[in-house]
Amino acid sequence: MTIEQDIDKLQYNINRAQRAKDVLENEVFIEAFDLISNEVYEQWKTSPSRDAEGREKLHQYHSMLQKVKAHLQTTMDTGKLARIDLDHKKSLLERSKDAMR
Repeated sequence: MTIEQDIDKLQYNINRAQRAKDVLENEVFIEAFDLISNEVYEQWKTSPSRDAEGREKLHQYHSMLQKVKAHLQTTMDTGKLARIDLDHKKSLLERSKDAMR
Protein backbone atom coordinates (compact mmCIF):
# COMPACT_ATOMS: atom_id res chain seq x y z
CA MET A 1 0.00 0.00 0.00
CA THR A 2 1.40 3.39 -0.94
CA ILE A 3 1.45 6.32 1.45
CA GLU A 4 -1.26 7.98 -0.67
CA GLN A 5 -3.48 4.91 -0.40
CA ASP A 6 -2.85 4.75 3.34
CA ILE A 7 -3.80 8.42 3.70
CA ASP A 8 -6.93 7.87 1.58
CA LYS A 9 -7.98 4.97 3.80
CA LEU A 10 -7.40 7.01 6.94
CA GLN A 11 -9.41 9.89 5.50
CA TYR A 12 -12.19 7.45 4.59
CA ASN A 13 -12.31 6.22 8.21
CA ILE A 14 -12.31 9.79 9.50
CA ASN A 15 -15.27 10.65 7.24
CA ARG A 16 -17.17 7.54 8.37
CA ALA A 17 -16.50 8.49 11.98
CA GLN A 18 -18.04 11.90 11.43
CA ARG A 19 -21.14 10.34 9.89
CA ALA A 20 -21.43 7.89 12.80
CA LYS A 21 -21.05 10.78 15.26
CA ASP A 22 -23.76 12.70 13.40
CA VAL A 23 -26.11 9.74 13.81
CA LEU A 24 -25.28 9.14 17.47
CA GLU A 25 -25.82 12.81 18.29
CA ASN A 26 -28.94 13.21 16.15
CA GLU A 27 -31.86 14.05 18.42
CA VAL A 28 -34.35 12.07 16.32
CA PHE A 29 -32.11 8.98 16.38
CA ILE A 30 -31.59 9.31 20.13
CA GLU A 31 -35.32 9.68 20.71
CA ALA A 32 -36.22 6.73 18.48
CA PHE A 33 -33.48 4.54 19.93
CA ASP A 34 -34.47 5.29 23.51
CA LEU A 35 -38.17 4.86 22.78
CA ILE A 36 -37.70 1.47 21.12
CA SER A 37 -35.21 0.29 23.72
CA ASN A 38 -37.51 1.27 26.60
CA GLU A 39 -40.52 -0.27 24.90
CA VAL A 40 -38.75 -3.58 24.37
CA TYR A 41 -37.50 -3.56 27.96
CA GLU A 42 -40.96 -2.81 29.35
CA GLN A 43 -42.52 -5.59 27.26
CA TRP A 44 -39.85 -7.99 28.51
CA LYS A 45 -40.34 -6.88 32.11
CA THR A 46 -44.12 -7.35 32.00
CA SER A 47 -44.12 -10.56 29.99
CA PRO A 48 -45.09 -13.75 31.80
CA SER A 49 -42.12 -15.81 32.90
CA ARG A 50 -43.69 -18.89 31.31
CA ASP A 51 -43.37 -17.19 27.87
CA ALA A 52 -39.72 -18.13 27.45
CA GLU A 53 -39.83 -17.86 23.65
CA GLY A 54 -41.37 -14.38 23.70
CA ARG A 55 -38.96 -13.17 26.37
CA GLU A 56 -36.02 -14.55 24.40
CA LYS A 57 -37.14 -12.66 21.27
CA LEU A 58 -37.44 -9.45 23.25
CA HIS A 59 -33.99 -10.02 24.68
CA GLN A 60 -32.64 -10.54 21.14
CA TYR A 61 -34.31 -7.32 19.94
CA HIS A 62 -32.73 -5.40 22.79
CA SER A 63 -29.33 -6.96 22.10
CA MET A 64 -29.54 -6.04 18.42
CA LEU A 65 -30.36 -2.44 19.29
CA GLN A 66 -27.30 -2.30 21.50
CA LYS A 67 -25.18 -3.78 18.70
CA VAL A 68 -26.28 -1.02 16.33
CA LYS A 69 -25.21 1.62 18.82
CA ALA A 70 -21.95 -0.21 19.57
CA HIS A 71 -21.14 -0.43 15.87
CA LEU A 72 -21.63 3.30 15.43
CA GLN A 73 -19.46 3.97 18.49
CA THR A 74 -16.73 1.66 17.17
CA THR A 75 -16.84 3.43 13.81
CA MET A 76 -16.46 6.74 15.63
CA ASP A 77 -13.53 5.44 17.71
CA THR A 78 -11.83 4.05 14.60
CA GLY A 79 -12.06 7.49 13.04
CA LYS A 80 -10.50 9.12 16.10
CA LEU A 81 -7.55 6.74 15.85
CA ALA A 82 -7.35 7.35 12.10
CA ARG A 83 -7.17 11.11 12.74
CA ILE A 84 -4.24 10.60 15.11
CA ASP A 85 -2.50 8.30 12.62
CA LEU A 86 -3.12 10.70 9.74
CA ASP A 87 -1.72 13.65 11.68
CA HIS A 88 1.34 11.57 12.56
CA LYS A 89 1.92 10.50 8.94
CA LYS A 90 1.55 14.07 7.70
CA SER A 91 4.05 15.21 10.31
CA LEU A 92 6.52 12.53 9.22
CA LEU A 93 6.09 13.52 5.58
CA GLU A 94 6.71 17.18 6.39
CA ARG A 95 9.82 16.33 8.41
CA SER A 96 11.19 14.12 5.64
CA LYS A 97 10.58 16.89 3.07
CA ASP A 98 12.33 19.40 5.33
CA ALA A 99 15.27 17.04 5.80
CA MET A 100 15.68 16.68 2.02
CA ARG A 101 15.93 20.46 1.49
